[in-house]
Amino acid sequence: MLEFYILRSAGFLSQTSIRDNMEVSAMARRAPAQERSIASMNRMLDAGEQLFFEGGNPSLTLNAVIERAETSTGSFYARFGDMRGFLDAMHERVLRMLAVELDAVIEQAYAEPDLASALQTLCTRAFDVVDRHKAQAYFFAVGNSQDVQWRTMGSQFALGAVDSFSQLMRNYLPKPANAQAKRRIDIAGRMIIAAVFQQVMFDQDEISRINMSQKSVATELAAMTCSYLQTIPTT
Repeated sequence: MLEFYILRSAGFLSQTSIRDNMEVSAMARRAPAQERSIASMNRMLDAGEQLFFEGGNPSLTLNAVIERAETSTGSFYARFGDMRGFLDAMHERVLRMLAVELDAVIEQAYAEPDLASALQTLCTRAFDVVDRHKAQAYFFAVGNSQDVQWRTMGSQFALGAVDSFSQLMRNYLPKPANAQAKRRIDIAGRMIIAAVFQQVMFDQDEISRINMSQKSVATELAAMTCSYLQTIPTT
């Protein structure tokens, strides 16, 4: 599964799957056994993500999380131990979500008959992932910048994603015969991940005076990338 490849490249996996990894890391906290406890935990994580999306770190306080999630201080501490445990859990959850969702996107792209269709699927569906999980993705992109461990995790995860994008593109291209060809595929992967993060950080009207829908941006990005890759030298 490409999901495993992304997380392994990011340094989260050695011989186990991301699901196994999350289960092991969660043992440090009291994993809720009942559905009601799981729902309460998810409400707190949802609240934390939304609070950060609305106001950044100053808005992400223990009291604000408890109030937004309509839970108690005791429940918070029972689940996460402290705010550091809570923030770790937020990062773990968003990484798992991105891994699972990108895995599905890349597998769908592999099913396409040609490079143009594969890139169209990759760009459109990746943008859709960001759109559905904007608050989570924003926390992942911005919240990890202030902590060395989280920033390293985010950086390695992005490297794994670009590796997967590049592997997909190589599947539809002649085997690169020189360093220039390999660099061009790498640049294409960087362009796509940069465009995805742009979707996380900005609304369309914040970065351009030309009104374009998200789908149009994805379509043009795919077409541009395809044209760029089709000029790769083969000798």
